[in-house]
This record gives sequence, C-alpha cells and structure tokens, in this order.
Amino acid sequence: MNISKNNVLPLFLVMAAILLLVGCAHVISKQVLKEVDTNTTFAQVSKAPDAYKGKTVLFGGDIIEAKNLPDKTLITVLQRPLGTRGRPAAGDASEGRFIIQTPGFLDPAIYSPGRKITVAGRVVGKEKRLLGEIQYTYPVIEKRELYLWPEEKSEPEESKVHFGVGIGVGL
Repeated sequence: MNISKNNVLPLFLVMAAILLLVGCAHVISKQVLKEVDTNTTFAQVSKAPDAYKGKTVLFGGDIIEAKNLPDKTLITVLQRPLGTRGRPAAGDASEGRFIIQTPGFLDPAIYSPGRKITVAGRVVGKEKRLLGEIQYTYPVIEKRELYLWPEEKSEPEESKVHFGVGIGVGL
C-alpha cells in the first residue's frame, strides 16, 4: 500500500475516531442494556426489593465479599453510582448494599474485597443478614452479565516532575 503525505491526516483522523468509539463502549452488551429498566433506581429497589422482582437493573459498586455455595456464588457489593461505560464511581457516595447471585464458582481471590464490579441482572428478591448488630435487607440481583473492572494501580507518592542543574550520566 502506498500512502502519500496528503493521505496521512485523513487516515489518522479515521483511526482516531474508531478508537474513540471503541473506548466509549459500555461493558455490558447492547442486547442486555436494552432490557434494563432505566426508570428503576437502586434507592427504589433497596427500599422494596419484592416490588421490583423480575425487573432488569444495572448496578455496580465495590465488592465486600464473595461467598461460594455448592451451586452458586454470592457477591456482596457496596453500591456506587455508575459513571462512564458503567464504571462504579470512587468516593464515599453509596445508597447501600446488594447481593449478586451468579451460577457456578467465582474465585474469591479474584472477586476480592475492594474490586469494582458492574452487573446487569434481574431482581429476584431480598436476603436479610446481620450487619454489625442490625438486620440489613440486601436486594438480590441474579446476574445476566457481569463485569469485573481491572484492579486500580495506586500512584506513587513521589512527584513525577524533577528539576535539576548539572551533568548526569545514565546507564
């Protein structure tokens, strides 16, 4: 293929546009996103899980615990608002907790506390558990699709900008 200098800019712009579109894709498939009831909020489901049974929702947050049972895994999640691409936000904003129910085994070493997770699934009910000294009602979401976000690498405390005067030799 022979590319002249005049064709480089248009080719670059096309490639940049493709990369931007791919980068904006949601982590949950379009097919499942079409099933999500966007009018149903986490606050509503949290207050009355049984009233929303059968609704498909999109929630996310930070994993608190993953517990394996003989035929399924239960993932307890601290809810966070969802941002770009369905990524749970950082910070202190949360409206409560919920449980993701998924068939089969998910390794708790991978689905570990602090990891961010996004789920699209059906509300199937509630589960009451002790949380400290209170009975807490967790909405239970049966997984349709699940996305475990890559671990975030912490930035070093040291500044990345260095100033100096002199002669140096690097090896």
